[in-house]
Amino acid sequence: MQRTLLLALGLLLLGVTTAIANPVTATGEGPNKEQALSTALRRAVEQGVGTLVKSETTVVDSALVDDKIYSHSKGYVKTYKITKEQKTPEGVVITVLATVDTKVLKEDMADVLKILQGSAVVGNPRILVAFSNKSKDKIFKDKEFTEEIYNGIVESLTDKQFRVVDKATAERFAMQVADTHEIDVDLNKVAAYGRKYNAEYTLFYNVSGVVREGAIGKSVLLSIKTQLIDNTRSQIITSKKVEQSGMGQTVDQALEKAGREGGKKIVNPMIDVLQKEWMDMQQNGAFYTIVIDGVDDPEQIAKFTELFEKFPLASQAKEVESGGGITTLEARYKGKRDLMDRDVLRTAKELGWSLKKVRAEGARSTWKKL
Repeated sequence: MQRTLLLALGLLLLGVTTAIANPVTATGEGPNKEQALSTALRRAVEQGVGTLVKSETTVVDSALVDDKIYSHSKGYVKTYKITKEQKTPEGVVITVLATVDTKVLKEDMADVLKILQGSAVVGNPRILVAFSNKSKDKIFKDKEFTEEIYNGIVESLTDKQFRVVDKATAERFAMQVADTHEIDVDLNKVAAYGRKYNAEYTLFYNVSGVVREGAIGKSVLLSIKTQLIDNTRSQIITSKKVEQSGMGQTVDQALEKAGREGGKKIVNPMIDVLQKEWMDMQQNGAFYTIVIDGVDDPEQIAKFTELFEKFPLASQAKEVESGGGITTLEARYKGKRDLMDRDVLRTAKELGWSLKKVRAEGARSTWKKL
């Protein structure tokens, strides 16, 4: 049975405004000075954890706290001073006066709680519904008709409690696409626009079709194609195509009827895929690629992956390629991109590196070691 630790993690933590704790005194021992100092700093952080909680409310797996929090003890200590150093028959005993960054410590403790609760992000994702119509036939660029497709899609999404980016934003994107006159819109552009409005996914669709003369009216057959794009990784999750017919006294009436029903029809199979994808990301995280220019030493790479993987939201960190002074790493991460960047920088700092991000595209980021 794993050890457990009472930590009051109803987390009545200190407020975020309390960024730095008062100095604490801690003592550590070890066979040499380096290990004794490491133990002393860990114990200083343990005291910092104690200031963030009140007792007897929640039982927490201490193995997880040990792996995800105490393994980064040095990273939480802002400053320290050795006040006493003593040699013993067993090695060295060191006492330090240290200040612990309780703001960062609190953030990571909250992440540990989310892992324990099994929900790193609450609720459904935010979606940008974006339209691109490259048809040369002016009939299929009619605004009222395309709005009916949009309305059908949004109605189905909101019925399932998904959050949708406002219509005006979607229309601005459609106008930008039209102005480029591109046959195929670049995937990275779509994802970047979605990220700009804090949308985790973009549902990108276009339409074509045929109009037929009927005995008593008009009929249309629409072909609606959609792509569901993960904006964080700039990757297509799924693509779907449906056909929908409509009839009316006029072409406009037939188009509007077919558009709304087609919009609803295209969403339902995509919602199933989206929900499974979103659940997997919350439970296991998304895959990211981290490229570091200036590092290819196997020992340094191993230390980086080991430390990075120990952050609460990170897992499965590994080297996939190295050589010529450049290393490519892959890892799962449960949080947003900015949080992952934060932990990359924190890992580098613990190793004594200075990193600068030089490029980011989708799930891939490139860093330069200075």
